Parts: sequence; structure tokens; C-alpha cells
Amino acid sequence: MVNRQENSFLKPLISFVTPMKEKDFRVMKLINSVKNQNYPKERIELIITDGGSNPKVLEECKKFDFVRIYNNPKGFAEGAGMGKDQGIWKSKGKYVVIAESDIEFMDSEWINKMIKPLEEDKEIFASVPKLYISKSDGPTNRYLSYVGVDPFAVYRSLEGQLEFNKGIKKMLKGSYFVLELSKNEPYCMGSNGFMFRRSIVKEVGDYAQDVEFIARIAMKGYKKFAFVENARVWHKNVKSFNEFIKKRVKWTRNYSKVYIKEKKDFNWIIDKKRFLFYCLKNILLFPNIPVSVKKYVKYRDIAWMLHPILMFISTALNIYYSLMSKKMLSQVFS
Repeated sequence: MVNRQENSFLKPLISFVTPMKEKDFRVMKLINSVKNQNYPKERIELIITDGGSNPKVLEECKKFDFVRIYNNPKGFAEGAGMGKDQGIWKSKGKYVVIAESDIEFMDSEWINKMIKPLEEDKEIFASVPKLYISKSDGPTNRYLSYVGVDPFAVYRSLEGQLEFNKGIKKMLKGSYFVLELSKNEPYCMGSNGFMFRRSIVKEVGDYAQDVEFIARIAMKGYKKFAFVENARVWHKNVKSFNEFIKKRVKWTRNYSKVYIKEKKDFNWIIDKKRFLFYCLKNILLFPNIPVSVKKYVKYRDIAWMLHPILMFISTALNIYYSLMSKKMLSQVFS
């Protein structure tokens, strides 16, 4: 008879990668949600790449046996050799989960739900959870939980396409959906609980930025991934509208710097006419008002009234920083 300890080692090792630079203790919500998983703790590791957190926060993190902490001297989460990339290369798991410090897994079966597609079908390269919409969140964070953290990316983000595109192709397979990546227009995804096979990193290289990482995965011929709708992730991204603005400015500025410094291909803009029309629609504001009203009627959530203004702000920021980057601009208009 196989005892419980032997059974636990039949489970795949799961590596959570968490870049952080924390002043408060919000990361403890993430760590405790990992601790509470109905999964053998000896088959879990949580790798923190720290960019200068409060020492008291780090001391609390060290109390958990499954947590390992590494120094991330430059403090950036994304970019070759930065937080996420560093953590992935230090991980040992069969599957890697990108787990930002401001997320929380909503039930104890989260790991089991997420590994199910990967264990059942070797052609599936990743499992993607669904963002949880909490009534306790402010309207800005609720809106981002519907469409994804970057409103500008909704025309290509998985969350945005699932919300707005009724024609998206997805095949129900038991408790999850199977979707496919396109080499020409891969979905924008790859964070907030994104679980993938660690083995593919050796083929595609560094995790510089989630969109670019997914594009390289698609170019290598990987197609199938799972959307696990009943595996929920609560992303406590922003507490207010003002915090959203500050985060978007910082993220968009750093994003353009990564592409300038590392000379990455700006390869997620394929249909340039559609892309430019999309930008124009967002800048004009009014084309998004009917969408806002329609979604409000559907969900009865005032958060959808923010749709036109947040699309405008996100688009304006991307246009501004693109103008600052000759490389990005030339690849849009060439």
C-alpha cells in the first residue's frame, strides 16, 4: 500500500514566482492562499525576488518553509534578468505560476484545478485562471477585473476578448475550456496566476515581458492553452482611480524602456490599420459609451461607467510613450 507521503511525491512540483517591493504586508494574503491549498506543501515552492521591501515584511515571509527569497537589485518586475525572469530561472517546478504580490487564490483547490488540463493533455502549454470580481473593491479595480489590468490591451488581451468578443473560439473540455494561440495575433496574457510548463522556457528564452513572452511561445509553434473559469484569482491591483493613473504611467514608461534597451520586436501589432482605428476610437471617447451602457445593463455594476475614460487614459499614455520611442513608433507605421 502506498502511504500518504509517497503519494504526495507523485504530484508535480509547483513553483510560484513573486517579484515584489512591498511597504506593507499585502503579500501575506498571497502566501496564506498558497499555504491553504489542498496540495502537498513539500510539492510547492514560492520564490520571491525582492527589489527592496520593508525588512519586517521579509521577516514574515521567511517564516514559511516553502518560501525562498532572492535579491532583485534593480527592483523591476519585468525585463530580462529582472524579477519574474530571475524567479523563473531559479524555479525547480514542473509548472511555474506567475504570482504577483497583490493577488490571492480564491479557493483551496486552485492548484488542482489549474494542473488538471496540463496533466491531461501534453499539448496544452499553459492554464489561465479567471479574475475574481469582488463587491468590496472600488469601481476602478472591479472594472479592471472584468477586462484585465491594462484597458488599452482589451482588443488582444484574453480577458478583454472573453468579455467583448462573442465569436472567440473555445472548446469546453470537462471543467475547463481549450483555446488556441495565433502566431500572427497571440493573446496578451501571462500574469496574475498564469501557469505554464517550465520546460518551454529553455526554448523561448527570457521572460522579459508577458506579451512578448507569449508571442515567442506562439512563434515556437505552441498553440493549445486552457482557460480554467472556476479557478479564480483576486487581483487587488488598485484602491482608487488616482492609483490606477500612477501605476499606468509607471508601467507604460518602463514598458517602452524595455523595448528600447533590449531591442525586442514590437510584434504584437500585426493588423496596423485595425490597431490605429482602435486607438482613434478610444481617443474620441464617445464610441465606447454605448459599450459602457450595455455592460452596465448586463452586470448592474457602476464600474462599467469608467470604460470610456479608462480606455482614453490608457491609450493616451501608450501613444505618448510610443512617441518617445522611435523603435516602437517605426514598427507601428513601417
